[in-house]
Amino acid sequence: MGKKKVGRQKNSLQGWFEAMLFALVVAMPIKNYAFANFKIPSSSMEKTLLIGDYLIGNKFKYFFKDPKRTDIVMFYTPDDPVSPEPKSDYFRILGPIYWNKTKLYPIWYEKKRLVKRIIGMPGDKVEIKNKHVFINDKPFRIKQEEYIDKRVIPRSNGRIFWNNKWQKNKFMGSRDNFGPVVVPKEMYFVMGDDRDVSYDSRFWGFLDRKSIMGSPFMIFYSHGDPALTSYYEIITKMNGHKSKPVFRWRRIFKLIK
Repeated sequence: MGKKKVGRQKNSLQGWFEAMLFALVVAMPIKNYAFANFKIPSSSMEKTLLIGDYLIGNKFKYFFKDPKRTDIVMFYTPDDPVSPEPKSDYFRILGPIYWNKTKLYPIWYEKKRLVKRIIGMPGDKVEIKNKHVFINDKPFRIKQEEYIDKRVIPRSNGRIFWNNKWQKNKFMGSRDNFGPVVVPKEMYFVMGDDRDVSYDSRFWGFLDRKSIMGSPFMIFYSHGDPALTSYYEIITKMNGHKSKPVFRWRRIFKLIK
């Protein structure tokens, strides 16, 4: 009988090296240049997108054309740091891969992604009067827009009302009475579909064309409150009711519009 060949087991260092090599050669180029997947963390795009929706984003969409009005776009939040903090604990290996010098392991760091809808194009005059949006002095409505707060926040020079308090803001206005402002060249004015809870251009300013990384096109998985919106979930919890998260089968593989 011939001798039985015994396979050599991979040690942990070799396995880690192969995983890193795969990430560098295969996974990272696909993630950075073709598609992106991420989870919706807030209710700012309801009812179009719900908390717990997992999206696939197309990064090719704006390679050869510019976004147009009402497009839903993905971009990195302007408020996040460019690299993990504290900076002294990390150094960059390649792309979004950083090495933690204190704990001696690699991490994948990217700024959080936001998803909003383009309302104002370069050169547009944007104004909000008592919640109603005006583009170039004409009323602008879309079927996806939603309002859940009956209050109308008045205008206040140099401040804006957010998180139930007045805060400093680079623009003149409030959540519900804003502008007018003119969108600069190579910039866009974006808003969430749930206008009363969205942290968007009314608060942090215009979105640079260079910051747009693509557009979400499909929900591939959804898990969360069975109600249509998280606002409903908040109200039920305030009344002492609890809901159990469920798989939202009707939303799986749903195209985003």
